[in-house]
This record gives sequence, structure tokens and C-alpha cells, in this order.
Amino acid sequence: MCKSSIKKSINPYRLDRNILPETYSIWLEPDLVNFTFEGRESIQVRAAKPFRSITLHALDLKIREASFVTRGGERISSTSVRFNEKMQTVTIDLGRRLTPRDAGSLELVFSGILNDKMHGFYRTSYQMPQSAQKSPDARRDDEGSAIARQGGTTKQMGSFQQTAWGCATQFEATDARRAFPCWDEPDMKAVFTVTLKVPKALTALSNMPVEKIVADGKTGKKEISYLPSPIMSTYLLCFVVAHLEGIFGKDKNGVEIGIWTTPGKIPQARFAMDVAKFCLPYFADWFGIPYSLPKLDMVALPDFASGAMENWGLVTYRETALLVDPKQSSVAARQRVAEVIDHELAHQWFGNLVTMEWWTDLWLNEGFASFMGPKAVDAQFPQWKIWAQFLATEYSSALRDDSLKNTHPIEIDVKDPNEIREIFDHITYAKGSSVNRMLEHYLTEPILRKGLKSYLKKFAFKNARTVDLWQSLEEASGKPVRAVMASFTRQGGYPVISVDEATTIRGAKSRAKSGSARTLKLSQERFIFDGSADAAKCSWQLPITVSAQGSAKRFETLLNKKTGSVTVDAAAGKWIKLNPGQSGFYRAAYSPALVAPLAEAIKRGDFGPEDTLGLLDDAFVLARAGRTKTSQVMELLAGCEREMDYNVWSTIAGALGQIEELAHGEARHRFNVFTRELFAWTHERLGWDSKPKDFHLDVMLRSMMIGRLGHYGYA
Repeated sequence: MCKSSIKKSINPYRLDRNILPETYSIWLEPDLVNFTFEGRESIQVRAAKPFRSITLHALDLKIREASFVTRGGERISSTSVRFNEKMQTVTIDLGRRLTPRDAGSLELVFSGILNDKMHGFYRTSYQMPQSAQKSPDARRDDEGSAIARQGGTTKQMGSFQQTAWGCATQFEATDARRAFPCWDEPDMKAVFTVTLKVPKALTALSNMPVEKIVADGKTGKKEISYLPSPIMSTYLLCFVVAHLEGIFGKDKNGVEIGIWTTPGKIPQARFAMDVAKFCLPYFADWFGIPYSLPKLDMVALPDFASGAMENWGLVTYRETALLVDPKQSSVAARQRVAEVIDHELAHQWFGNLVTMEWWTDLWLNEGFASFMGPKAVDAQFPQWKIWAQFLATEYSSALRDDSLKNTHPIEIDVKDPNEIREIFDHITYAKGSSVNRMLEHYLTEPILRKGLKSYLKKFAFKNARTVDLWQSLEEASGKPVRAVMASFTRQGGYPVISVDEATTIRGAKSRAKSGSARTLKLSQERFIFDGSADAAKCSWQLPITVSAQGSAKRFETLLNKKTGSVTVDAAAGKWIKLNPGQSGFYRAAYSPALVAPLAEAIKRGDFGPEDTLGLLDDAFVLARAGRTKTSQVMELLAGCEREMDYNVWSTIAGALGQIEELAHGEARHRFNVFTRELFAWTHERLGWDSKPKDFHLDVMLRSMMIGRLGHYGYA
């Protein structure tokens, strides 16, 4: 392993730990005409040592009043309020020294802007029907049971002509400080009690169920108070205020689920309800830990910067990530919605119940949600073959991005809040999920589940670091999880394993049934896409699994040095393949003698789509990097002309697109002829028109075939 990029140094952007929040009581009143808001809050704190000032986060806020109420009830007005724009903090000076026994509550009155940045507390617009009718305060779920909800939803009537305004929040990673002064770091967890004052015609949602609604006859508004939240991080707090319609249901464990949209879009919310009702109890069963809140609301917002955000109990989505038009949406759009929902609901455990200590360990949230999401999708929609799609998209893109010289480790030191946004990338999500998948294959699913359950229970409602997870998994498995996984999370890049045959031993009694034992020589080095050498000479502790023709057994070794070997049962001339199922995060470079049997195996259909696309993708990329001959690629590719799997063709199409860039003149003409012949058989079997018995992937494959053949000049 090369030198870690994780540096232990003091972060000047982090707050002092002397004073920490315990509870927030927050009152907010948005003004949807002038796009401002008024707020006040009382923050119960604890102190570790004497203090005379309090520093917390605040950005784009004006604080009009600041005082401190001691535990004994004395109110102390602040002597000054000082903002630090660079550090995004405010310091409240109290003018005298107080002891930890005096620690009581910080009382603030403030105002801010409903910005147009789609982060912090921001405004959102949508189209309203020309006339609207208020719906009842109680809606019925799809089992016919009444669920009490606040009023303010609307029933669509007339055409959409009027623009209306609402407001919503997006606090991850460091934007809660734009809505209220707070300790805006993930490990500074607290309990939140929220009250919103809004126009009577609007619906206002927050993380927790409504506790009470009080009408204000003078202003025509209502104050909605919500139950206290569990202890949680600031970035998971959320509120949405708008004209909203909802449908409601319960999962098999009795958790109330609501899907909310702006007026006129309720028919598009039903698919999301079906997915949520399956996914939420699926994760509760898989982790062995119930969902922690009494309700789950999911809201489609017309203005939303991300795909979705996992706010605890109130998940917010871009409309295209939650809504499915039953008549117009494509099968790919339905799949995308299911993937996003399952990703966000996985966060209710990984991220919300247990939160990373600091953004360096963001991958604990995103890498595991990106790994667990496909599990739930696959369980509900097995016909989608989601893991093969995962390999063709997430896994392959992670390998591509991580092969660049300027990649970064999964665990990367971050300080400035502006740096945090930069690590919401393919390395955190796609590589994170891919190495988690490798970990599951290394430990087996039952052992992984046992370790994760232990980890989640130990750190429930707390914060954790990556090493805490490895410790729980080591205790569950007895394997060197920390050493293996650190080599993938604490350094950038990944290895290419060169494979060659060392010796052939015939006639051994212990091998009589399988024919012979063959020893493979293995060597590892970092794979860099441009073909250059690795100056840092990185190495990995890599679980290697090998499959062989004619054997149901998997042959395993832990390659913890630059070179090693593994012995497999396979007769001479039979194929041998590293990384069955493409579970390991590495590439395999086979000697020419080992490639020929693999090409024949592809032609016979010996492999499933995962192994076929893995072989092809490795060959394409290694050839482009100059590590293998392009002729080896074409040898493998020639066996795919009767392939019928969408994911394999997706890999082929992407690789051919890169080769196409190098072909010009007569070479391009020959290339087009070759690709037309390659694609034609599959296209002819699928036909031009959809069929009633088409599977999800058949539809996607037909679209790809027609598009690619048209591109290559198929008449």
C-alpha cells in the first residue's frame, strides 16, 4: 500500500467542542411575497469548561436579538454579535464568565433570505390550476384507513395558468446555517422541535409528524408544531411549504408513508408508493433494525439541485426522480425512480441512524446507500437484472475514473466547506459501492449482515468512522477486513492483476476427478489508464477468486504482496477466469494462452452477463492502455454476435464508440461493416416493434440496437 493521503491535522473550519447543543426549538415564518423569513430559536447547550462567548455557524442571516438564559433562569443579553464570513460563523459575546453549571439556553431572533440557490432555505415555483378546491384534513390510504393530516392540500380544477411560490430546504452538506444559527457539523447531533407559521392554504411538512395546528385569525395563517425529532445531525433537518397533494399508505410494519406532489401530479406518485412500501420493510428486515421514525414522507419538488436528499422522515426529490407517468414514462425512467428511492431509503439507516463523524467518511453514507439500493431493487424487480446493470454502469465508471492519475482516495481529508461538495463524485458513490460489493463476496452475505447489524446497533443515533465499521466486521468474520479494505479506501487507484500459467501437474490422486491441477502466477501493479508506470509503487491486499471450466468450486487466495499464486482444478486447454461475477475491484490481464479458451467460452455461452461484460471491459480498456493487443479484444468480441443481454451490449457499444474515434477513411468503412454484422443478429431477433411479452431489458436493448445500427449505416 502506498502512503495514505489521510492527513491528521487540525481543521480550522471546525467548531470548538467546549459548548455543544442538546436541543433546538426553532420557529420560522417564511414570507413568499418578499422571499424572506423570520425566525427565533432556543438552543439548550452543555459546556465542558467555563465560557464567556459562544461560537456557532451562521451564513446570510441577520441576528437582531441574542441572549443567554442560565440554568438558574437568569437572562444575560449579549454584549456583541460578531460574524466571520470566511469561517461562516457568528460569535455571541456574553460579557462575563460562566461555568458549565450555568449552561442553559441560547436565545436568538433572526431573519434571512429565501434564496434562489436551491440550497439552504430556498424558494420554489410551480404552476397552479386556475381554480383550486381545498381537500379534507383527513385523507384515506390505499387500505381505506383514515390518516389524520394537516389541511391545505388542493384538488386540481381548471387549467394551469397561475404561478405559485413555496419554499423548501436542502441542508447537506453545510447549509443548515443559512436557515438558522446552529452547530452545523455532522457529529454535533441534537434533538429538533420545529414550528412553522404559514398561510392556511399551504401544506407544511417537516421530519416528524404534526403535533398540533393553531390558527391565527388575525393573519390568516396557521402555526404547525411537529413532534421532537430523534437526535440527529443538522444536515438532515428539513421543511417544505407549498400547495401539495398527497397519497398515503402503510408498509407491512405499520409505518405511515406519504407521497407528495404539487397540484395535478398525484397519478404519477403511485409507482413511488409501491416502491417505498416494499423497500422500507425490506431494509428493516435486512439490517434487523426497524425504521426509527413513525412516518416517512417523500416530496417531489419542481426546483431541486440534486437527484434526491435523504432528510430523515422527509425525503425530497427532483420530480423526475420520484414521479412516473403511467402512460408516458419509459421503462428506463421507472427503473431510475426505483433506484433513487431505494438509495435514499437505505440512507435512513446508513447516514441517518448512524452518521459519519466528519465528511472525510462521507462514503460511509453514499457508498453503502449505493450498494444497498440495488439490493432492494433486485429483490422487488428481479427481471431487471440490476446487478448486471450495476456492473455495466457504476462499477465500470468507477474503474474508469479511478484509473486516472488525478483520482483521489475514497477517504479524503476535507476542511473547507467548499471542498466537501467536490467529493460527491463517482469515487465516493460508485467506487464506494463497488468495494462494498467486493467486501460482501469476501465475507459472504450472512457474515456481512451480522457485522453491519452489530455496527448499526452499537452506533445508533451516534457518529462513526470507517475504522469503526471495519472493527465490527472483523469481529463478525475473523478476517483482516481493516487491512484489505484500507488498501482500497485510503489510497487512490486499483490494481491490474497479470495472470499467466506457471506449471501443470498431471495425475495427482487428489485431482483425479477433475483431471489436473494448474498453478497461476499472479502479479499486481496499479493500473493507470494512459499506460504510464506507477511511481508510488502502490499495492493492495486483494481477495482473489478464480473459477474454472468443469468445476463448481471457487478457488481463493489473498494476494497481499506484489506477486503470488493460486492453484485450480482444470484440465489443460480449459478456461480459467479470475473475478467470477466481477465482484473484485480490479482488472485481469490474461496471457495470450489463457485468452483463447475464454473467447471460445463466450461463444458457447458458458458465462453469465456479469462475467462476459467483465471480460470484454477489461480487454477493451487494457488494449487502449497498451497493455494487451487489440486482436485479443476482437477475439473475445467475435463470440458475442448472438448475445441477447442488454448489459453486455451496453459494454460493447461503449467500447466500440471509443474504438470508432480511431478509425478513419477505409478503416472506418470496414469498422462500420464489422459493427453492423455484429449487431444485426440480435436486432433481427428482437425486431423493430415492441412485443407484449417483452421484458424490461428487451425494451432497452431494442432501443440500443436500433440506435447503434442506424449510427453505423444499417439500411
